[in-house]
Amino acid sequence: MGSLAENLIPPYYTAVLNETKGGLKDAEHVAPTDEMVTIATRQPGFLGLETTRDKKGEKIMVSYWKDVDAIEGWINAGEVNINHRFGVGLADACGIEISLVEENQEEEVKQGGLRGIRAFLMASLGSLVGFLP
Repeated sequence: MGSLAENLIPPYYTAVLNETKGGLKDAEHVAPTDEMVTIATRQPGFLGLETTRDKKGEKIMVSYWKDVDAIEGWINAGEVNINHRFGVGLADACGIEISLVEENQEEEVKQGGLRGIRAFLMASLGSLVGFLP
């Protein structure tokens, strides 16, 4: 089974989401990144997502978006929900790196799977549109 990124036709945007405040969960044991995934699936312009774990075992989510406006809507909704649900700002709970994919790098992605996608996103994508530490 192939990666979602292999089937998307550029241009599109990616948002790499990771937890910056490990262990933060609400009474229902939901983490901020889980809440952001739920919000993403309900946003216009959302194309899909894939998840992996880094070397420390922390969850990393790569979401795919039609345009910057869609990502902006997701981040704005996330800011409100994260603040209400966890009592912290989105930037305090999650890091989000946004990149524009202008051409398909199918072979690189196929060779490295999701790890290859992350490496590709971090190392060789077009312009970095934004970053929340």
